[in-house]
Amino acid sequence: MADVVLIITSIVFAILVIIAAVYFIVYFQHPDDKWTAWFPKIVVLLGLTLAAYNIFLLPLDVANQNGQLESRGKIPMAQINLAFYIATIVICLVGVPFTVFFYEGTDEGDGDDKRSSAQALAYAIKWIIPILIFTAAVIGVLYWFVGYATIGATRITGQFLNDTLLTTDYCAPVTGGAATPCTLARGTVNVSVSPLVYIVAIVSFAGWICFAVFGGVGLIALPIDLVQDFMHRPRPIKAQEYAERKKVIGSQAQLLMEAGTTLHTQLREASRSNNFGKRYRTIKRRENEFRKDVLILEYHYRRLEDAYRNQGGNFLWQLVKMILGIIGGVLSLFWIIHIAIYLIPSALHVSPLSPFLNDFFIAVNKVPFLGTAFYALFAFYLLACVVKGTAKLGMRLVFVTLHPMRIGETMMSSLVFNMGVILLCSLSVAQFCTLSFVKFAKYTANESIFGVQIQNLKGIQYGYDAFIFAILGFALITCVANVYTPRNKQRENKLVNW
Repeated sequence: MADVVLIITSIVFAILVIIAAVYFIVYFQHPDDKWTAWFPKIVVLLGLTLAAYNIFLLPLDVANQNGQLESRGKIPMAQINLAFYIATIVICLVGVPFTVFFYEGTDEGDGDDKRSSAQALAYAIKWIIPILIFTAAVIGVLYWFVGYATIGATRITGQFLNDTLLTTDYCAPVTGGAATPCTLARGTVNVSVSPLVYIVAIVSFAGWICFAVFGGVGLIALPIDLVQDFMHRPRPIKAQEYAERKKVIGSQAQLLMEAGTTLHTQLREASRSNNFGKRYRTIKRRENEFRKDVLILEYHYRRLEDAYRNQGGNFLWQLVKMILGIIGGVLSLFWIIHIAIYLIPSALHVSPLSPFLNDFFIAVNKVPFLGTAFYALFAFYLLACVVKGTAKLGMRLVFVTLHPMRIGETMMSSLVFNMGVILLCSLSVAQFCTLSFVKFAKYTANESIFGVQIQNLKGIQYGYDAFIFAILGFALITCVANVYTPRNKQRENKLVNW
């Protein structure tokens, strides 16, 4: 019989996650989207909810298994995990691209006229169908040729003994040099995985690329920026200084308006001529840079208003950000240490130096809900690092479009983009946490799916080991960049610098 208490607790958690996702959307959405754009809001709600569920599946799995080979809670976690992971993939491959193409189609009408909803729908379908066909073809071909896991195994050959359990000790050399009753050979065995597991593996692999790059950057950038935001918070200024700074921002805004008018004309001409060659791509890159400059100017204008009208802004909130930065620094340090002494040795197929966080989670999991709370803190912090890394690199790389998250001012397109990144990386974070806390996740369905099947898939198993090194590598690069590019030399502080 299934554990009724565990089921009820899971349902309560699921409801709380939905409420939190709704609050997140309401808290961040732009006033212009308050009673409109219901379809993307539903997509964002589903995506954020699924991302949270993907993270919480591991502690539910641990509670259901209770450290035993046979499930104590009797909940079919393998089927539940796959169901949530496949739903995640549907939103990532269909929901997010369709929404992006739909609103892109709405905005790309000729001249100043926007396309109708029917035209935007046709535009989205025109792009989503080829993408899905191509993705399905690639995954299908890969599954046909390398859709199996290569798992280490030990072959024992010897005389069959009734009612005797053969183990590797049975084949150990006998004292005195006598011949052993059997022979032992180590090797590998190829085990086919289900198509669903393989689809999860391929999409998760794509998520790992984003997670390794953006997460590695965010591990360093998130706590540093939170602390620096407090150290360089707006200070109260007098009316004369306010007027002088506002004049500087006004002149910069005038230049940006002129540049924006020119860019709009060039883009419209390029779209009408159906010229999507080098010139069009150059204009799009310039448009991307223009949008970043606009966001930077808006950021400095808000700081100016806080400095004068709000006399420095809300000090309590600024203090909270510093405290969060300190906590984030501790979490980043713990993650970096755990990767260095546990995950990297495991990737090199040697014994880890220490279980580190594994022992911590096993200890705190003895207290009801405390283990889940700490696990959620460490796991969701990784997703926050991914979002921060996306914004940090987006400000510096020409080919990356910036989608900032601002409380009460986030456009729906930015919410959809960031939700897509979070949802895609939630699979890789779930896998990363399963591998990081393998002792904590012992005998779970997650450990079977991620740690045994996906981790040993032919052709991509070495990629997962490389991603572990990549996370530390990008974290190190970010450290060096912060040392040699201090705050006053960073792009977001150079456009208007005082």
